[in-house]
Amino acid sequence: MTNTFIDYLKESFAGGEVLLSQDQAEKMTSYYNLMIAANKEFNITAITQPKEAALLHFFDSAYAYTEIPQEACVLDIGSGGGFPIVPLAIMRTDIRPFALDGSQKKCNFIKKAAAEIGITVETINKRAEDYAKTEGREWFDVCVSRAVTALPALLELCVPLVRPGGLFLAYKSNYKEELESAKNAMNQLSTKLETRVKTPMEGYDRTVLVFRKTEKTPQKYPRNYGQIKKSPL
Repeated sequence: MTNTFIDYLKESFAGGEVLLSQDQAEKMTSYYNLMIAANKEFNITAITQPKEAALLHFFDSAYAYTEIPQEACVLDIGSGGGFPIVPLAIMRTDIRPFALDGSQKKCNFIKKAAAEIGITVETINKRAEDYAKTEGREWFDVCVSRAVTALPALLELCVPLVRPGGLFLAYKSNYKEELESAKNAMNQLSTKLETRVKTPMEGYDRTVLVFRKTEKTPQKYPRNYGQIKKSPL
């Protein structure tokens, strides 16, 4: 008998020692099915096979969910197809989830698909560096991001959106070199590494770096994206 997506999902969460209820599994499965259907019309993700999607999208997004404080306003930067924010919102019904992405189509998909599975995700169709200079600045309790941007740039894009005392969660593989290169960014942005949460799944090298913002961000940050990429902190 061929495994279904929900079988792979339960297998991934069990292998990663994360409890997953039947209701949570069903919501994730429904979201996956909606994503696959929408992916035929426009590109949401290249990861579509059930086994890979269960592990690389849903488990990967959700395994560090306990690091988020109760009833936090949580902003996902560069949410894409809704990861990590949708799985986090499924695991943590107490949080107020937001997804920020530069693609209006992806924002529309997240909002509609989330509503169809019975959760609410507020979407923001803006660039992070622009949003951080306006109403989003230092507004959120937690920012999360699985974006592939190097850590110094990711810190400059995300930390200005977090309130002083709040958290930034960066999902990374092979993070040690990036963390070393981010020391100046952490100093300039008044941010310290609080903990590292590595998935306990054997053979799966992923770590969520949990940063605490200790003071207000200087007004000059974030710079425009061109400057951030050309001359990272």
